[in-house]
Amino acid sequence: MRFMLTVMGDADYEAGKPPSAEMFAAMDRFLTEQTAAGVLKGAGGLAPSSTGMKFKARDGHIACIDGPFTESKEIIGGYAFLEAPSKAEAVRLATEFIEAHFRAGVMNVDVQLREVAGRPDLD
Repeated sequence: MRFMLTVMGDADYEAGKPPSAEMFAAMDRFLTEQTAAGVLKGAGGLAPSSTGMKFKARDGHIACIDGPFTESKEIIGGYAFLEAPSKAEAVRLATEFIEAHFRAGVMNVDVQLREVAGRPDLD
């Protein structure tokens, strides 16, 4: 089963403040371990929404809106694609991901775990 893990950005993220050295080290350790275990299929951090664009299609018309997206309540700051044999295992991995944040001193973090639907042959 494939899962996408997303971590939400906060005010520091949106301001362009990079994570601490401890956070980089904790994520590097988690990503290295999960890659070696064959679980991690891809991961990355995203730039703040001020560098992005949003597209809305309404009634056959496309609008392109430059960031930042101040009206967005939950902006994704990073992601990881995981391969796990079950949802329970994916939950365990998400918990481990959050605990990596704790070890880096980040005690408040919002993470989403979603199963990826679609064609696995496109991986």
